[in-house]
Amino acid sequence: MSNSMTLYVALAIFTGALGAIHVPINGALAVRIQSTAVATFTFYGVAFLIIAGITLLTADRESIRQLGSVPIWLYLVPGAISVLAVGSGTFLMPRLGAVNVFVITVFAQTLVRVVISHYGWLASPVDPISAPKLVGAAMVAFGAVLVVRY
Repeated sequence: MSNSMTLYVALAIFTGALGAIHVPINGALAVRIQSTAVATFTFYGVAFLIIAGITLLTADRESIRQLGSVPIWLYLVPGAISVLAVGSGTFLMPRLGAVNVFVITVFAQTLVRVVISHYGWLASPVDPISAPKLVGAAMVAFGAVLVVRY
């Protein structure tokens, strides 16, 4: 494995670990303040302030101007999906538990991402479905069932 690939895998592991804790933290906030909406709003408010600062300090102004030339769905839909995903996770975390929410989410993401990669949708490199991928996806599904049921 090349050095850059090793770095990318390490970064994916790190961000995966962060992803595993950010929704439970937000869920704990929602329980403490008794509001999923306020917790999610706070999550996105802080995230907005951080990314706004980073963007204003580092982004090429032309990239910001180009937002006006892309189809509106290309930035509205991901934002709406993000709010729905984080808000749902925040709501479900204290009801289903961190592990259950995580494995169900990973299961769903695995299935959808296999299809996206197979067809090369959404600027994803084409990576056809194969027998080993189907076995791996089935193992993820089986693992999710085991974790949730037992």
